[in-house]
Amino acid sequence: MKEDERAVRERLESHTNDYEVGRKLHDVPPHVTHEVRMDGRRAVCKRATSDEGDPAMEARVMQHLETNTSVPVPHVLAVEDDYFVAEWCDEIPADGSVDEASARTMGAGLATLHAETTFESYGFLGARDGELVLDARESWHGTVRDFLADRRDFLRDGGFVADAEAAADALTLVRERPDLFRDVGEPVLCHGNYLPDHVGRDGGDVTTVIDFEHALVGPGEYDYWRTAIPLCAGPGGVDETVAEAFRAGYESVRELPPGFDRRGDVYRLIVVVSFFRSLRLQRQQTGAEATRTARRFRELVSGTIESIREDCDVW
Repeated sequence: MKEDERAVRERLESHTNDYEVGRKLHDVPPHVTHEVRMDGRRAVCKRATSDEGDPAMEARVMQHLETNTSVPVPHVLAVEDDYFVAEWCDEIPADGSVDEASARTMGAGLATLHAETTFESYGFLGARDGELVLDARESWHGTVRDFLADRRDFLRDGGFVADAEAAADALTLVRERPDLFRDVGEPVLCHGNYLPDHVGRDGGDVTTVIDFEHALVGPGEYDYWRTAIPLCAGPGGVDETVAEAFRAGYESVRELPPGFDRRGDVYRLIVVVSFFRSLRLQRQQTGAEATRTARRFRELVSGTIESIREDCDVW
């Protein structure tokens, strides 16, 4: 028996004797996911493979949404510190492609998530004593500072010196300019990775949302840009048709705050720094390919910082 399968069996056995372990669905650090059956129900078991993963937080987010909102999420069957089991969903697309209609649906779905989840403070989510908890910060500016510092430290500790320096440059700018984050909107639950392969759709409706491992509490515009930047990227730049449809869908449910467009480069900077962590942690690219991608990210960080500094004179 393979070690991964043995680890899943041990966890399922703590809940029931009626279980099966099926195929491995996804194995990208810091998680591994298996198809399972638990008490006759088809399900998914998502397990952390390192301290970088926090499946318990993800499960508590889904439970919070199921109880308090209309956002469709998988029902959680079991959860412990390093794993959860949730009901199977058939609605998730097999590929990450998106057209105008699906972009509009996703925009409306993201806005619904934000409209139905308000918190008293910004900050980072976790799980404690069976509950979803918020590690609050005094402001969104403070949350972004800590977010970037965490990415810098991860890269530095991993030996990715040039990448860590790029993250440090972004952090320096943010520390110097708290005014960049003025009047950004109320704290809401941000998915953090609301992409087509995490959002089930049927016609004009969102049918399920998965993969909340990047969730935090921030302004809705953070989640908007975190989604739109990769979602609307086309071969020659931004796919304006997709971008306009996504925005129209979002604004059909929820208004965007004043200054939203002006802050686009600020969020682009935050998003690109987060991409460094994904590149180095998930190891989907290696060798020369990873080196080229990291270099491109560093160039994007440098260029975006320069653009923000130039624009700050007219803010």
